[in-house]
Amino acid sequence: MRAVGITRRLTLSVSFLLQGLSIFVAAILVTVDAIPEQRSNSDLILIAIPLLAWQFGAQVATSRALGFSEIPTTVLTSVYNDLASDPELTAWNNPKRTRRAAAVVMVLVGGICGGWISRISDGFGVVLWVGGGIKLALAVLWLVYDEESAI
Repeated sequence: MRAVGITRRLTLSVSFLLQGLSIFVAAILVTVDAIPEQRSNSDLILIAIPLLAWQFGAQVATSRALGFSEIPTTVLTSVYNDLASDPELTAWNNPKRTRRAAAVVMVLVGGICGGWISRISDGFGVVLWVGGGIKLALAVLWLVYDEESAI
C-alpha cells in the first residue's frame, strides 16, 4: 500500500495547505503594501506571481487526479468549447455537462464575489486572504473527510 499518492487524503490535505500558504504569502505582500495594488514596477511581484501560478497549477493537477478533468479550475475557454461541442448537451443524464455548466456558474459567482469584496474592502488583499482561508479550510476538510459517509 502506498503511503503517498495524489488521491490520498493526507497528500491532498498537504497540497491544499501549501496552496493556501502560497496565497497567504501573496496576501501578506499586498497587505503590507510591498506590492502596491496599483500597477507598479516592484520586483516583489516576481515573488507573488510564481506562488499564485504554482497554486493554480496544483489546483488543475488535483482536479485531474481526482477524475474531474471536465471541470476547469483556472480558465473557462476549454469548458465553453467542451459544452458547445458536447453531442449529448441536451441529454437528461449527462453528469459531465452538468459539472461543466456548474463550473461556469461558480467561476462567474466567484468573480462577482471577489470583485464585490475588493470593492467594499477597498483592496485586493482581502480577496487573497479569503482565497487562502478557503484553501486552508479545504486542507482541514480533507483530513476529516470520511469516504464511507460520502454521498
